[in-house]
Amino acid sequence: MNEWTIVRSMALRIGAVGAERFGRALQNWAEEHAAWLGLGETHSWDAAREALAQREDSAPMPHALAVTQVLAETLALDGFDAAFLALLVAVDRLPRVSALARLWSGQGRDLPALLGELAGAPAHDADRAVRRSAALRLGLAGFYATRQGVVDVDIRWPFERLLDRAAAERESVIAAIIGRNQPARLALDDFAHVADATFLVRLLQGATQSRAIGVNILIHGPPGTGKTELARTLAGAAGLALHGVGEADDDGCEPNRHDRVSALQLAQRMIGRTGGAALLFDEMEDLIGDAKPSPGDWFQGRQGSKVFVNRLLETNAVPVLWTTNAIGNIDSAILRRMSFVLKLDLPGPRAARRIQARIAAEEGVDAHPLVAALLDRAPEAASVLRVAARATRLAGEADGGARPAAALVRALRGTELPPAMGDGLDLDLFESDPPLAPLVARLATGPADVSLLLTGPPGTGKTALAHHLARAMDRPLVAKRASDLLSRWVGGTEAAIADAFAEARERGQVLLFDEADSLLFDRATASQNWEAGQVNEMLTWLDRHPLPVIAATNHVQRLDPAAMRRFVFKIGLAPLGQARAALAFERFFGKPAPAALKELRTLTPGDFATVARQLRQAGNLSAQEIVARLAAETAWKPERAAVGF
Repeated sequence: MNEWTIVRSMALRIGAVGAERFGRALQNWAEEHAAWLGLGETHSWDAAREALAQREDSAPMPHALAVTQVLAETLALDGFDAAFLALLVAVDRLPRVSALARLWSGQGRDLPALLGELAGAPAHDADRAVRRSAALRLGLAGFYATRQGVVDVDIRWPFERLLDRAAAERESVIAAIIGRNQPARLALDDFAHVADATFLVRLLQGATQSRAIGVNILIHGPPGTGKTELARTLAGAAGLALHGVGEADDDGCEPNRHDRVSALQLAQRMIGRTGGAALLFDEMEDLIGDAKPSPGDWFQGRQGSKVFVNRLLETNAVPVLWTTNAIGNIDSAILRRMSFVLKLDLPGPRAARRIQARIAAEEGVDAHPLVAALLDRAPEAASVLRVAARATRLAGEADGGARPAAALVRALRGTELPPAMGDGLDLDLFESDPPLAPLVARLATGPADVSLLLTGPPGTGKTALAHHLARAMDRPLVAKRASDLLSRWVGGTEAAIADAFAEARERGQVLLFDEADSLLFDRATASQNWEAGQVNEMLTWLDRHPLPVIAATNHVQRLDPAAMRRFVFKIGLAPLGQARAALAFERFFGKPAPAALKELRTLTPGDFATVARQLRQAGNLSAQEIVARLAAETAWKPERAAVGF
């Protein structure tokens, strides 16, 4: 099939209707294309038809038609559907065919029916055959009317990309119309925090080997947790090519819901017969909408049909991995049709550092300690490491991506980052009851629903210890101060407390409440009923929260008595005794502790850290001068009773 044969078929059909009805329009077409037709001095429509009928044209098949033929074979289209699809492309891409089609439609004739007849449908059934054609059902093409009432062919987004970019061979056609293969850039070990990862790999392998239908995996979680990267990794570990369907093309064209659904259906049909692949539908909201379920009808206000979505999930021939940020938007009817639903949390510190090391090696940058420190402070930084590393490499910097990663995380959070806590916490420098080292070791491998109360005067290391505990549990830490939660509006504080617990639960975080005495104060001291409400809210959540919670306070005596029994472990941090103060002196300053150090009674690790920072400007001081500076720090402290248990 080439342009000559298509034009000849159209000319014969127009001739059968009666050329006199088109008059001068046909004459103009013959004159315009006389050279191509091989006409002499006579440029009439009759001469044009005779030239078309008397000879064959040996011109090769145009590229657009060659690609269309490969697509038809890949989709296993029948004779009518294959021919009709080719005619649609010819009208869109071949100028002489397009001119005849506009001429026909411009005279008020039915263009879809004409193409249906030319594709092999009986005249009386051409309209129905066109409406039921694979081209229209799969969303490859359609028809539209101009302002002048002329009907023309509309080649849709996925098919247009195919005609523009694909070679006339099967692999190129599949890649162009379904979407590029998305290879895994991380290994399964990088998702060691995902307990169900190996099960999902086996599920994908089993579904592919048995050609099972209706296999769907939903991955949900907050932005930045790596849902798309996990989908790529799961498919790669299962030995499958993963195609992202219905995504924007390189020209920036934005698909709508119809485009994405059509691309999904087309992909299912194209690769369902061959196997060896899975599909990724990123941002499931494009399919179901993003409104919360409406009472009585979860699809109210959304595009499309609930039944259609249900059947789409039940009958897909190729496994589909779906991602979404908000599972609350998904109706239970959809969830019931999922083979597995996976909640993805932010990676813990160990997994984040494995990801950092791998990305740094692949992007040719150093696995810089500044990036590792950022991961501890802001676990969501793991989701921007690759773009940050690339930006650093292009800028010729040597920080491993720390600067762009920090800027991206600040933008994602909308706030400044918490201060760095450091990774070298020395548990020997804590004066605690009970001893810390054995307790930390137990917490690192114990149940997740643990709660701890850290008490003691300022500088004893409560916040630093909370960060160390979170790192030992291999979980990110989120800190909430009283100023983050207390609201001037009645009920606002309770809502903020509930949100803090919900966020920690969604992200798998250790939740730290700093200044906990402002949130868990003794209800007997409340002057208004609503003041006790925030304490009740905290107590309720502490009872049922399934993940680690840490509360820190300088004023344990102010806590509500009911709060004390909510904490499994109560750790009192006291000022350093003589032995630990001497040890701290040696480790902070690299010198033996002088005897004068024994005279200082209220030293804390924070005092040593402050003086150590002073020495960066003061130069090399003697041990006695350092003790004098430590004494000056303790002089600022009010007298306190001993704190501890």
